Amino acid sequence: MAATARDTVPHPLDWDAEWQRASANGGAKAISRNIMRTVFAEPGSGTADLIRLDDDAMVNVLNCVLPQSVRWPYQAEEPVIMLRASLACDVSFRHGPSAPIVFKRPEVLLACLPQGVTLTADVMGGSRQQGLIANFRAETFAKRFGLLESELPLAVREVVHGATDVVRLSSFPVDPRIAALIADTLDSRLPGELRTMQVAGRLTELIAFALEAMLEDGEGPGHRSVQLPRKRDLDVARAARERLDREYRHPPMFGDVASDLGVSLNKLKSVFKEAFGTTMVSHCLDRRMREAQQLLLEGALTIGQVADAVGYEHQSSFAAAFSRHVGLSPREYRQHRAPFVVELAPKR
Repeated sequence: MAATARDTVPHPLDWDAEWQRASANGGAKAISRNIMRTVFAEPGSGTADLIRLDDDAMVNVLNCVLPQSVRWPYQAEEPVIMLRASLACDVSFRHGPSAPIVFKRPEVLLACLPQGVTLTADVMGGSRQQGLIANFRAETFAKRFGLLESELPLAVREVVHGATDVVRLSSFPVDPRIAALIADTLDSRLPGELRTMQVAGRLTELIAFALEAMLEDGEGPGHRSVQLPRKRDLDVARAARERLDREYRHPPMFGDVASDLGVSLNKLKSVFKEAFGTTMVSHCLDRRMREAQQLLLEGALTIGQVADAVGYEHQSSFAAAFSRHVGLSPREYRQHRAPFVVELAPKR
């Protein structure tokens, strides 16, 4: 493992130290006031954006393959909270004599670097690294997200007060909702400080998901990890949703879906609701209405054609369903569409 030579171990929020390290690896340049981009040359590829939100928070947005393995040590004079949300990775963290924490799968992790502890990150060269890694000063963590300290899970409050040496606080798999959020952040084409603003918002959303998962699982010291449905149940629920997403205009009989997946209808309904927080009926309706909203705002089709496009035989049935779901009739909703097209981000 190739190591980055340093006289001192850098703080995980030390912008200047990160800049020097990226420059040593080659290809680093400032693309805005608070964003430094490293472009990896062959045999590596891709980019890593280091984004400084402020003196108390910094994030790496990674979509790259490092040309060689590296070892990066960190040490903080005060506790630091870390969020890691990855789609692909091959990284291990080691602190003191403890066994390393290995990351090789899609995962969301909330962790801490206790005060005075050296944490070493080993990043494997030749492996795809995709995701976000954010570090926050623990002392200002609650205030940053508009929370009272009492609203944080117990494990996080212990980090804030420097009362724990636990590194892994909570972890859970990446579901489609979080995967889409991460992927959209990686693919963003917003320029300069607009990207900084966007990443700050995405991190707030990811932190909210992580804290919710911890709170749902309980706050006791013995409840550091989220209890999730069995993998088989999640696979069934996801397979059902994929089929409903393909066929929502004319939804299949749910009994047929259950039979094709090898489970009972009651089991399918249960695991679907547990995995996604909604029923299959509501999911299909919501999917139809979201497409209808998009088509109405595009303005290229008549209301009758929109009704047909989302699977309604009669315009009156569509109008009634749309009004119940959205709170406006299709005609009223269309009146709110923009009179011209606004590009919200440059196209690739």
